[in-house]
Amino acid sequence: MSSDKPPTGAQLGDALMRTTHALRRFAGQPYQQRGWSPSRVLLMLAVQEAGNPRMGDLKDRLGVTGRSITSLVDGVEEEGLLQRVGDPGDRRSTRLEITAKGREHLGEIKALHEAHAELTFGILTDAERATLLDVLDRLREHVAGRLGPFSSPGPGDHRSPPVA
Repeated sequence: MSSDKPPTGAQLGDALMRTTHALRRFAGQPYQQRGWSPSRVLLMLAVQEAGNPRMGDLKDRLGVTGRSITSLVDGVEEEGLLQRVGDPGDRRSTRLEITAKGREHLGEIKALHEAHAELTFGILTDAERATLLDVLDRLREHVAGRLGPFSSPGPGDHRSPPVA
């Protein structure tokens, strides 16, 4: 590509997709080294963010099937990180609550995320970080405004693993 010709939209899209893929793989490393799956990390973050969500709402938020969320919650509950509690407003629903051990685990997740994010973006100057954030926000708003009323979110549209 010559330096006097700006990159095409296709070139930018391809570069962004490759970078996103690499960032996601790299972001998962500190969790995988501890034997934590990205799904487990995302579940814990989603429960914390939502408060005490219903399992059905969490399933939709994470973009997974009912069977998947049940299996995931079963595993995390067995570790003592979450517990199922009845929904006082709907006896048929179950809500999820983070246990004391789960709050400690979330502290570890956040500390890992912060340290790994600094490692990842440490190559950028403060001005480059600000510019990158501005460009990404503008691009996301531009694309989100063109999704249309009939587009349904995919699994990756809800929350991706913490990019560090």
